[in-house]
Amino acid sequence: MNAKVVAISIILLFAIAVLLPFFVKIPAEEVPRREYVRMGDIEIKAEKINESHANIKFLISIYRSKTVTNASLTVSVYDMGTNLLLRKVELQIPEKGGEGLEELNTTISFEKNKRYNIGFRLEKDKRIVDTRWMSLRGLDTLLPKEKELKMTLKDVDFQILNVFDNVTTIRARFYVEAMEDYDDAVFHIKAIQFESNVLADERWMEVSVEKGKTLLVESNLTVPKDYNYLVKLEVWRNDALLKTWGKGLNLAPTKRVPENVTEERVKFEVSQFVKTPMPMYTPTPLPVPTPTPTPEYAKVQPKAPGFEILLAMLAIGGAILWRRR
Repeated sequence: MNAKVVAISIILLFAIAVLLPFFVKIPAEEVPRREYVRMGDIEIKAEKINESHANIKFLISIYRSKTVTNASLTVSVYDMGTNLLLRKVELQIPEKGGEGLEELNTTISFEKNKRYNIGFRLEKDKRIVDTRWMSLRGLDTLLPKEKELKMTLKDVDFQILNVFDNVTTIRARFYVEAMEDYDDAVFHIKAIQFESNVLADERWMEVSVEKGKTLLVESNLTVPKDYNYLVKLEVWRNDALLKTWGKGLNLAPTKRVPENVTEERVKFEVSQFVKTPMPMYTPTPLPVPTPTPTPEYAKVQPKAPGFEILLAMLAIGGAILWRRR
């Protein structure tokens, strides 16, 4: 073969090989991608809350590939005090999903009077690929909506109104600011003798509360003079005590206990703190029914003859036969 023809043929084949990809689309072989899954951040959110339990929602972030097979997430709840397993929840990872960040949610009910350790275990093909731990405490501070109270104390004033004999009448005024409206708040102002913790006087009142305004809660209290008191303001809602503030009232400054002294003898007259009790409620006695008198004609009635006559005749007959024998 002519060398020139061979060279031309080689050049043509090379040119065809170079130009062919520009005109013919060759499907590329799909390479299978590696599956992966791991946990990210875990957030918690309080949902339904009542007096004894709190429902906590767990927002669990995971990073995954488009396809994840045989993967699951297990949430285990342990008692922090005893380390006993209380509950276990298993969540299946969807096989198909968007690649990247995804979120799994689950809600678990907890008793508010306990503390917990929560374990998160991510498994794939029955192998642990990731774990997380977190603690859960302070659930008893979560209040139902009807027991919430958003109030702050701004200031307290005391005013002497009257001094007579051994008693003093004062006016206690509390400046309260609320962040919500409350139409069911009940305020309780009381004066407690500081050294003995004896209740000297108290007042209950219902006050409508408007948010954004400073509320004046005040009342007059009559207490024995020459004593020191702790005047408290309590706020109640739905028969529950929600907040308490206290302020010292020194009517006997010379008897004030210094900070570096733990005990000091104070003359305390119990009789000055005796309160006249409110009259007890005495229920009205129920009327006693009067017996109905028996009519005269019904008092004495002849009895109908019965078995008494027959028995007497049998007894007499038996006696006669016995005598004959």
